[in-house]
Amino acid sequence: MKLPRVVRQIGKLVVKASPLLRRHIMSSSDHRVLGGREEALNVAASSAGWLAARTVARQERAYRGLIADMKRGEPRLDFKVAADAIAATGIENPRVLEVGCGSGCYSEVFATLLPGGVRYTGVDYSDAMIVRARVQYPSTAFEVADATGLPHADGAFDIVFNGVSLMHIIDYEAVVHEAARVAARYCIFHTVPVFDDHRTTYLRKYAYGAPVVEIIFSKPELMALCRDAGLRPERAWAGIHYDMSEVTGHYSTTETYLFSKIAER
Repeated sequence: MKLPRVVRQIGKLVVKASPLLRRHIMSSSDHRVLGGREEALNVAASSAGWLAARTVARQERAYRGLIADMKRGEPRLDFKVAADAIAATGIENPRVLEVGCGSGCYSEVFATLLPGGVRYTGVDYSDAMIVRARVQYPSTAFEVADATGLPHADGAFDIVFNGVSLMHIIDYEAVVHEAARVAARYCIFHTVPVFDDHRTTYLRKYAYGAPVVEIIFSKPELMALCRDAGLRPERAWAGIHYDMSEVTGHYSTTETYLFSKIAER
């Protein structure tokens, strides 16, 4: 049974007013701009972040309700966009590698929202994430792997789908190049926070109670990086509202990008 709207609103105000509640209940909170990549590396090194089993459990609980809504025919915008991006490639039952798969919920998103299905493999650098993914989806292929050095052959998958992880990986240049190498035809970078008119910025935030690094990208810089990796932009989709101007001083949003591989001469 749903609580009355006014009760929910009061509850949200109470959570936001308390640092302890805010950091442990909200999926993302307490953003602070960092001085650059060196400081971002220090933050990442000082926290278990996405490696902690507690972080994994909290994230999985947060997605449980979203998955239930999707199965009732009410997918959240980011789930629908992810499926639309896969469908836009026109490949029937494609081989899909999800990089940064977390606890594996996008395997269920694709199975639910794509009638033809996909041949899915998920990888994540967090052992705790992969353990949880294998428990949740025992018939699906999951591997522990680093996005900056994937253990797959060139062109091993029709599509490499980066599921909301590019924003959390400091060596994002290597991630883009590795995705392009392993993809035979397409790369998708999903729900990427971007500025239209500001430089790439590193933030520290709390995600499911753990301090982690987040990156908001200069869109022109990101597009240039993808071109250098041999990728051609095909389509973009607007994502969930994500304006961090209160923290950064510059308007930001999220977008999902579909790139095709440029044929080698």
